[in-house]
Amino acid sequence: MGAKLAGVLVLATAACFLLIAGVHQWFFHHSTQNYPGPHLASHMGQMVALANRSGGSPPDPDKILAELNKALVTAHHADEALLIFAVDSRGELAGVPIGDRDLLPPPAVLKQIAGFDQGMLELTGRGGRAVSLTYERLSGSDWVLAVASAREAPANLGQWPLFLLTALLVAVAVTLTALWWSRRFLTRPLRLLTQEAEKAAQGLVPPAALERSDELGRLSVALASLTKSAKDMVLKARQEQHRFQELFSQTKDGAFIVDEQGRLHSVNSALLNMFGAKRREELLGRECVGLLFADPEEGQLYLNSLETQGYVQDFPATMRRLGGSNFEALITATWADKGQARFGLMRDVTQLRADQMALHESEARYRRLVDNAPDMIYRYSLDRDCFDYISSAAQDITGYSVRQIMRNDPSLLKVVHPRHRDMVRAHFREAMNGRSSPVTELEFMIVDAEGRVRWLREKSILLRDELDKPLALEGIATDITEHILLEQELKRGQQMVENTLQGLPTPVMVLDRDHKVVHWNRAMEGITGYRAADMVGTNRQWEPFYLTPRSVLADLVLDEIEVESQTGKSRNEYMDISVKKSTLVDGGLEGEGFFPKLKPDGRQLYFLAAPIRDSEGNILRAVETLVDLSDKRHLEQELRRLSVTDSLTGLYNQRFFYATLPREMQTGNRYGHSFSVLMVDIDFFKTYNDRFGHLAGDRALVRFAQALRRCVREMDLPCRYGGEEFAVLLPRSTMSEALVVAERLRAEVARLDFWPGDEDSERDGQREKVRLTVSVGVATLGPDESPQEAVGRADNALYAAKQAGRNLVAADLREGGIDVLPRGSHMLTPKN
Repeated sequence: MGAKLAGVLVLATAACFLLIAGVHQWFFHHSTQNYPGPHLASHMGQMVALANRSGGSPPDPDKILAELNKALVTAHHADEALLIFAVDSRGELAGVPIGDRDLLPPPAVLKQIAGFDQGMLELTGRGGRAVSLTYERLSGSDWVLAVASAREAPANLGQWPLFLLTALLVAVAVTLTALWWSRRFLTRPLRLLTQEAEKAAQGLVPPAALERSDELGRLSVALASLTKSAKDMVLKARQEQHRFQELFSQTKDGAFIVDEQGRLHSVNSALLNMFGAKRREELLGRECVGLLFADPEEGQLYLNSLETQGYVQDFPATMRRLGGSNFEALITATWADKGQARFGLMRDVTQLRADQMALHESEARYRRLVDNAPDMIYRYSLDRDCFDYISSAAQDITGYSVRQIMRNDPSLLKVVHPRHRDMVRAHFREAMNGRSSPVTELEFMIVDAEGRVRWLREKSILLRDELDKPLALEGIATDITEHILLEQELKRGQQMVENTLQGLPTPVMVLDRDHKVVHWNRAMEGITGYRAADMVGTNRQWEPFYLTPRSVLADLVLDEIEVESQTGKSRNEYMDISVKKSTLVDGGLEGEGFFPKLKPDGRQLYFLAAPIRDSEGNILRAVETLVDLSDKRHLEQELRRLSVTDSLTGLYNQRFFYATLPREMQTGNRYGHSFSVLMVDIDFFKTYNDRFGHLAGDRALVRFAQALRRCVREMDLPCRYGGEEFAVLLPRSTMSEALVVAERLRAEVARLDFWPGDEDSERDGQREKVRLTVSVGVATLGPDESPQEAVGRADNALYAAKQAGRNLVAADLREGGIDVLPRGSHMLTPKN
């Protein structure tokens, strides 16, 4: 019993000691935390009062700090851990700080307090000590006076051992008394209470105990209720934790949790993607500010803001990805009051910032363009019947300042010329009543501030509100005075020009800026068959020439289209005709083409289109003239045909043969295609000529040419080489394919019947039938072979066929010599 009592006594004494120590520790901590605030506030009040007395206007920070240093020594505060300093509007020290410089805050905090009038902060100084700081901006000055103190307990709080010993003795006495009373009165009730509490915690309280009305029954009911409530609270806490985990992982913003040491404890997938991390281990456990912030000072300012106000919302910062690139972010976080522990969200706003900057630049550029535009741009409110905005060009056009026009002085209708006031008034009335079209165009005269008459072309759009009610007119007004005067001058001279054009023998048409026909002379009527009365004032200038609507050259000149660089539809429209820049007229176009729609059988036309410009170089109209080249082109085509063909047989002549042979051989060599040449000679044709005469010989040559055309392909080129000798170019043909053509020709000619007599003798039954034969030499183009070499080898093969008995085909095989094929065969003789 004595041992138990001694043990209880020891435990009670220890408990009292710990209790008193805890109370003293709390008191010491409470004093340390609460003592600097009022103490620094008192110092700040004294310093501000002293600064206001000693400072000038504006106050001199060096002078005031010297006065404060002197006053500090006089007041016996020199042994305190204090620092007095001043900060200018840029966040830099003003003057020389007084006191312990280890208490000086970081530069980021200096910049922060420079933006406020007064306040108090708890932070870590540059010497690593815990610092309390208060600051206040002096009246009439742009700099802030601040005082910092180390967070240490007051000196008069050190007499705690005596207090602790006294409390310990009292606690021992109380404990002994409590032990005696506990054995006497409390042991049994506490045991019963403990048993009931254990049953309630395990859910073992019998139902009968819950129905008792004594103290123990009520205690059981209370304990059971508390147990149920505790279990419900635990379940709810688990549900809330699960919901938080879902929100944390599923949020589209980057979510993070930082532990008390400032290291990343948890991150979601969005934050991993934001920083370019593939695994959470790349971020978890790493120091948050040093790892993620591109600027450490910006990260420290973020931490100071968090600690000062307990949270930050949309804090702008530049973050650094693991790969080294930076991005702009907004951070919203809460401080947990435990070291650097915090929870927060991060949003990547790099693209948003770029878009905002682009929008800002676009708006500024638009404003500059509007202000510098030569035209008058405006917005007119229909509700308030006045201008909401009008550009500075209004003063250049009307002579009235923008301020006068905005004040409606003079009124809008007074500026409009009297001849056009009713028209403009009706236009505005229709707009205000909502009856006008969404987009309108109006030309009218005004009288400027100097009394001069000017012409304006105004284009406006009607804006409506969400209820479809007319809201405002937005438009642009252009000064067209010079254009109107020029058009009037042109109209006065138009009749004279039209009379001149009407008498020209050359077909002429003229288009205005709207691509409408304004002149169609008699010669144009004659060549097209379309009357001027049907064409003038229309856009049908294409109709006499094309089956579907398309631009004529005058249209292209009006639109100043570069024909050489055009692509797409415009270029496809002119693939069937030749169009180029005119060499005669600056800005003009010329071309030539065949137009099958013109009667009687289509016409070959040359056309020239030229612009008509004003004094400033602007195109007002376009004139197009036509020349009928049909007869000339027919003659040229016939001459060209005669120059490359044989007049008797209609085959190509020798000049065409030698002009085409090199080109075809180059094509074959470039693309790796075979190319062959046939040399053909009619056997004993000189004897045929001598016997029957040259006229019969000419008829025989014509009939042989017809047979030759039947034996070759469309792509082959048969030529009369000279006299009774012929040549055939066979593109894309191998030796075996060329031998087939040669044997086909030999057999076809051998079957032909030639009638030397004339048609009269044939009708009398006296016409004589004669057979002719041909010999053929074949050669296939070899590598790096010249045209002359290929023709020479084919001619050598022809000579070999004649030597072998005529009516034969022979092939020059280069290295293999010449092979004469048997009649009826197109296969080469196998070589051993």
